[in-house]
Amino acid sequence: MKATITNFELIIRKGLNIKSRQWWLKYLKKIKALLLKHLPKSKIRLVKKSTLTLLITNNTEMQKLNYSHRKINKPTDVLSFHLDKTEQIKNKYLGDIVISDEKAKKQANEKHFPIESELLMLLIHGYLHLLGYDHIIKKDAKQMFALQNKILLEIIFY
Repeated sequence: MKATITNFELIIRKGLNIKSRQWWLKYLKKIKALLLKHLPKSKIRLVKKSTLTLLITNNTEMQKLNYSHRKINKPTDVLSFHLDKTEQIKNKYLGDIVISDEKAKKQANEKHFPIESELLMLLIHGYLHLLGYDHIIKKDAKQMFALQNKILLEIIFY
């Protein structure tokens, strides 16, 4: 399944039973609006003028991607592939976010969270990575997770 709206391309692999295209597109728009509200001015231009691709897939494909790009031979919940900032601006393309539906369901069950909350958290997390946020260094992680949680809470409760 493939759907395109302004600034987003959405691909959901066949056979996955996880949220409709309309659900994903609705929340991509909401996340974008909240990013525009909360991001520093230096990053707003990237969000306003750039597109991204979101792929919803299974653990098998996610494991292959994780191995080919990170040399980790197991599935992960979310991967982000971004261009450098100059290329993002030039091409008006942030990059790709890949989410494993199976991993998201498992994590939601383990946390006793609704699957929707887990999917939104992964989507926000991937989007922030495309914008240059990371969580390798403790200071950067604190900033990224604070913004991620702020946006997630606004979506869920407001």
